[in-house]
Amino acid sequence: MTIERESEKARRNKRETQLFKGLSELALMHLLRNGPEYGLQILDRLRTEAGLDIAEGTLYPLLYRLEKTGLVAADWRIQKDISHPRKYYTLTPAGAAELKIQAEQWLSISDRLRTFLTGGGR
Repeated sequence: MTIERESEKARRNKRETQLFKGLSELALMHLLRNGPEYGLQILDRLRTEAGLDIAEGTLYPLLYRLEKTGLVAADWRIQKDISHPRKYYTLTPAGAAELKIQAEQWLSISDRLRTFLTGGGR
């Protein structure tokens, strides 16, 4: 029975991971809408505020992809109280436009799905 529980838990975690991957880009852009953030700060906020159990190994490729497509810009900054430079990420105007589109789509889809799943669909 323990193996069955562990197997079900693994399947549940896999489903959750796939769902979160699809939402990570939207959450990341939403987080950057108010100004620049550095990598570990982004990671911490996505975990605590958005509830996304995201790994560093997932975050940095996502940031790189968004930067490469022009939705996010990055620059290195040195601060007095920190001994090493940090790479800060900022939402670009194109990223802000994409955030608006994705947020509207997500809210529309999630509202319709919630209605359907709670029995309001028929």
